[in-house]
Amino acid sequence: MRRFPLLLVLPLLLLVGCAFQEPTTDASAVDLGNAVAESQPEDFIDGMRPLSADEALDTSKELEDYLLAAYGLERSDWIDAAVAYSEGFQANELAVIQLSDQADIQSAEQGLSAYVERRKAEFTGYAPEEAAMLDDALLLRQGHWLLLAVCPDPPAAKAAFEARFQGDVQSVSQSVTVEMDDSPPPLELPRYDTGPVVEAYRTGDTSSLSEQDAAILDACKQVLDQTITDDMSPAEQELAIHDWMIDHTAYDESQALPNRNHPYGLLIEGQVVCMGYANTFQLFMDLLDIPCVTVTSTTHAWNLVQLDGEWYGVDVTWDDPLGSFVDVPATDEPEHHRYFNVTSDFLRQTGHEWDDPTVPEADGTRWTWEVLHPSSHH
Repeated sequence: MRRFPLLLVLPLLLLVGCAFQEPTTDASAVDLGNAVAESQPEDFIDGMRPLSADEALDTSKELEDYLLAAYGLERSDWIDAAVAYSEGFQANELAVIQLSDQADIQSAEQGLSAYVERRKAEFTGYAPEEAAMLDDALLLRQGHWLLLAVCPDPPAAKAAFEARFQGDVQSVSQSVTVEMDDSPPPLELPRYDTGPVVEAYRTGDTSSLSEQDAAILDACKQVLDQTITDDMSPAEQELAIHDWMIDHTAYDESQALPNRNHPYGLLIEGQVVCMGYANTFQLFMDLLDIPCVTVTSTTHAWNLVQLDGEWYGVDVTWDDPLGSFVDVPATDEPEHHRYFNVTSDFLRQTGHEWDDPTVPEADGTRWTWEVLHPSSHH
């Protein structure tokens, strides 16, 4: 029997109680999760990480942390829960949650919806099939039970979930579409002030640096010593830093690490989200005196660099999809350079959006990855 590896998801269908008798079930969250998982293709649960409230599985604290970080659910909001999520370059997720009487059901549903929108932003551009599955993500409610499923067969998941509840489900519920705002909630995208670290690097005086910035400077020096040589052009230096970041960083899929937006998260802890990539790339370019700006939208962040007077777009995050190629050298791999030194038109075509009129237009074509790395041509 295939076991359910629990995780998160997004709603596109929703069941709202109408009135007579609240649907009930004798099943646990794990039981319901297993039923839904068994309705999916055989390989659906492969590689998924399961979390549940079962103390014997020693994952209850991880589950509690995950429900809070991903969905915004406090421990007092739920009674039982089971989650399974893909840790690799896949969007597959399942979550079954029994809400407590004091929980705000509408807020819980909104938290799950917001999570899915954030996940879609991560996959859009470099994983269209996974992004499409998130578009079809399912959220169902029966009484105080919620199902979230990002899966290949949402109708089968819906049928498997509803079958475990007593009573005439259709007589007490109706199916409705969850209306999603076209503009997802803005992510937290704080910019890192590179000034103190750059000044200390140039003067050698580190006395005014915080302990965290001092650690960042030491790490930057090590990276520059390893990757940069005196005979490199600015474009070659940029490429070396880009590739080093990809080879040494994993995407923080939980989006819960405290330094996920910060160079410390990338350089010391090895995990960040898009703003962490962009802030760290900005720092390295500032240390190398390569003109660079950081661009942000409501859901994403990337950079522009100036080489020989022309601007180029660089998205290190999307060149390192969910960190799935960590520790695999990026030097000879075209898939890691799709967003290296590209034009603004290319960025627009691949889902990057920005409305800041001060952002330079990237139209440079001289220093692309193919030009800098001719050995990659086959």
